[in-house]
Amino acid sequence: MIQNKTQYKILSNCKFWQNGAKYSQIRPNDIDNDLFNYHLQQLVKKDYLKKENTLYSLTEKGKSLITNVDDDIESTPPSFKVSIYACPVINNKVLLHRRLKHPQYGYVGLVAGKIKYGENVLSTAKREFLEETDLTADFKVIGNLRQIRKNEKGKVIEDGIFYVCFTAKVTGELRQRDKEGEYFWVELKEVNKIDKIFKPSLEIILDEVKKRISGKISWDSTFIYELKPEPEDY
Repeated sequence: MIQNKTQYKILSNCKFWQNGAKYSQIRPNDIDNDLFNYHLQQLVKKDYLKKENTLYSLTEKGKSLITNVDDDIESTPPSFKVSIYACPVINNKVLLHRRLKHPQYGYVGLVAGKIKYGENVLSTAKREFLEETDLTADFKVIGNLRQIRKNEKGKVIEDGIFYVCFTAKVTGELRQRDKEGEYFWVELKEVNKIDKIFKPSLEIILDEVKKRISGKISWDSTFIYELKPEPEDY
């Protein structure tokens, strides 16, 4: 557990560098060099960061911590989280997001976000979707997933419930890229050809959407899955 806000800032800065970052690239702007160096070395000592040549990168322990840290409050919430998946499908195309931060740098999935304390599920979907993509949409819940993730050693590193929120209409101009990731539309039939998609969650959700689009299942029908965790590249 880390209680120091400066150390949280350093770890948060590290997650945006795929292959590690230099000393100057992860230094927060609001602290002096000596203080930064002290906290940086503490993170290395505690095995949250590792240094290879001149580059610092997150260790497995660091990735596990940072995935449960909210950047805006710089604190560690409970390990079990409740989130949304935003699933817009228009003309048989789905909007996907490629992560440009750790953990699981480069993986592709739906726009997702944590539900704030006391916030309505659909309000979360609308807010997160707008914040990440610059698009506006009204959603409906079509199902939920209980998702547990394990690292390659079998250790649980993430656990939570995801409400799947669907829309068939969006307005606005898509933000195609920011420091969080890239956003792009993909034909439903082409999704499985993408390297590094989140399995099995994305496959399950899109299969359920296809059944509803084809009329095999009513849009009023909801699904519930508890996914069996398999070791992942984290």
